[in-house]
Amino acid sequence: MRRNLLALLLFAVILTLAGCKSAETKDNKEINVGVAFYPMKDILLLIEEDLKAEGYTLNIHEFSEYQTPNNLLKNKELDANMIQHDYFLQAFNNSNNSDLVTVQPIYHATFALYSKDYTALEEIPEGASITIPDDATNISRALHLLGQAGLLTFKDNKTVGITVEDIDSNPKNLQFEDRVPLTSLAQRYSETGLAIMYPTYAKSLELTGDEQRLYVEKQDDVTEGYAISLVARSDNKESAAIKALISHIKSDKVRQFLIDEYSWASNPAF
Repeated sequence: MRRNLLALLLFAVILTLAGCKSAETKDNKEINVGVAFYPMKDILLLIEEDLKAEGYTLNIHEFSEYQTPNNLLKNKELDANMIQHDYFLQAFNNSNNSDLVTVQPIYHATFALYSKDYTALEEIPEGASITIPDDATNISRALHLLGQAGLLTFKDNKTVGITVEDIDSNPKNLQFEDRVPLTSLAQRYSETGLAIMYPTYAKSLELTGDEQRLYVEKQDDVTEGYAISLVARSDNKESAAIKALISHIKSDKVRQFLIDEYSWASNPAF
């Protein structure tokens, strides 16, 4: 009888410890999110305490490029990232046999043609070289912008996945041989004076607002897909953690932050 009593007591202790461990795990749920550029870290810092109140510890991981946070998300070392638009995401999925998904658009970046020397499109001389990003997704976006500006037309009225070979008419004989990584655009623009880039990189040149913007991308059915977004995986997109993250990213205070602190470079997408 005594042996049975000791066994019952031991079993009760094990259950108690297991319950404590379970509660501890529940109270310290972690969300690991990758970011690569302003203002995504700031947005996450803004909602960090709100997530903590729901029992989530937010871990922010910073990167200087875009492949690594996608690979880490694919390999389940991150729960989400905030580094890209849907077109870039689909290109990554196609190249890496992955199932990353856009779960919440955050903002539309003000993609623009910048010029140090011209104040109107008509002033761009024939044969001018325009520096553009070197990745396929942003080449397409840059060329689409020039199409919106009336400087180019494309075969079969193509709007997505555009390449230089798709150009149908180019009245000014513009040149696009100068292609550099997104992170090198600002430095290259300092040399060439004519480039298509994101405001994030223009900021590094202390350009804000409409300063040196010769033409700004217009919102249409194509550019809707370029909203910088929260991305997760197919297997965790419906998880409580991702839903909590979405809820707080869509909050009024994040929207107001984007309006107050980043309206010179973006428009909220929610």
